[in-house]
Amino acid sequence: MKRIEKFLNSGWYIALIFAITYLSWLFYEDTPPQAFNRYNLMGFFILASLLFLLMLFYENTMYTMPVILSFLFILNKKDMTFTTTVTEWWIYVALALVLLGPIVHWLRFRPKLKMGYFTLGLGLIALSYVLSMLHFPFEIEAVPVSMIGVIYFGFYLFLTATTKGRLKYLFQIFLFLNFLFTLQLGTYLYRGYLLHPELSFVDRLFVGWGRNLGWANVNDMAFYIALTLPAYVYFIFKKPKINWFLWFLMAPPFIVIILSESRGGIIGFMISFISLIIFVILKGRFKILIQMAVFLLFIGLLFLYYQEVLFKWWDTMYQSFKSDINTVSSGRINIYLEGLAVFKQYPIFGGGWTSLQKLHPGSRLFMYHSTPIQALAAMGSFGMVALLIHYYQVFSFYIRRISFEKWLFLIGYLASQAHGLIDNVQYAVPYSIIMVVVFALWENAPKTDFTLLKGRYRYEPEAEITIPRSKKRNERAMSIS
Repeated sequence: MKRIEKFLNSGWYIALIFAITYLSWLFYEDTPPQAFNRYNLMGFFILASLLFLLMLFYENTMYTMPVILSFLFILNKKDMTFTTTVTEWWIYVALALVLLGPIVHWLRFRPKLKMGYFTLGLGLIALSYVLSMLHFPFEIEAVPVSMIGVIYFGFYLFLTATTKGRLKYLFQIFLFLNFLFTLQLGTYLYRGYLLHPELSFVDRLFVGWGRNLGWANVNDMAFYIALTLPAYVYFIFKKPKINWFLWFLMAPPFIVIILSESRGGIIGFMISFISLIIFVILKGRFKILIQMAVFLLFIGLLFLYYQEVLFKWWDTMYQSFKSDINTVSSGRINIYLEGLAVFKQYPIFGGGWTSLQKLHPGSRLFMYHSTPIQALAAMGSFGMVALLIHYYQVFSFYIRRISFEKWLFLIGYLASQAHGLIDNVQYAVPYSIIMVVVFALWENAPKTDFTLLKGRYRYEPEAEITIPRSKKRNERAMSIS
């Protein structure tokens, strides 16, 4: 069991989980009588079974976090709607299996429940989800989604009580998540390239698959890439001599975001990318600055060589801004106005999570594509107050005694939240669960593995724990794994 636990502590384990996720995601054609692909579902249930076993045999639930997150990015059904999601029987079986794991874990290990730092904000958000059902006529269809906030809150309390975390482990998860997102978006672009041999090379690069990515669309993928991008810088700072190649692994996310032609996505990504460049300039050692300069030169030469691609991207962006503002926003202005109208009708607790579905029955539309509009329309003034309290707790936690790791998380978090002003971010199921995992792990991890020396960050494991310097040197961790 100790050998297995050593493996669960490694980057190899995390890489394996997300490799299974990607391979399962590649199966996308429906296999009747299921409305999903059976091989895609097999991957889902393999991971659900693994989650149950980890909950059963290991007291530290940190090992379950890669598996929990893998569920969010494995489904690949192009026409997945709210109705499809809540009427498929296997979803409830999988959910029951996932929820049974924590129950068995609790009965076996008897952890002590504790109130974490984010309990108030997440608790109020959970309550705002439930209270959004308090309007007439009552809709039974709204119950599953209105209880999601309670599930988030329950998982946060459970993970906070059962996790013994390491910040390095969190950034390993983020790094391999970024690899996963880049591969999925790259696959989307590659399939589009293969489907249109009649087009020119440049046009084939931009045409896309002609469908979404199942669990998300292209815009969603962009802010998850922006959120997890700082993980590269974490490992570059950790071992600059060994991990210099990670600079060049940042090029594929950059390229797929450009080729995706996501306007909101490029904004969020560039906020994250430019912020990281500034951070490295201000806090990086000379060796890291040289590596960054070589990487930026490489990116510049790459765009110079393929300047036709860059011109095509710029022309598409420029032409898209010539239309009226609603067309430029892909119809979002009308959705925002509809959301504000719902808020005016139900100002206290909102019109509920099915309010947009009622305005556009049978469509994929489920969210109002803006964090503040979503809070007001679905959960009213109460939901907005709950969200603001949550934001206050997040920023007060990460700004207080700010460390290297906190800086990196805030860069990705702020980039994704900026995207959330014009898209569905904060209340997206994958994003919400990622945040629950991050908060629970962070509260149960050592404060930092980096020290600030003459204004530059240097990797020193357990830097805030008083141990002899000779012992520190002997306990240096290996590179990424």
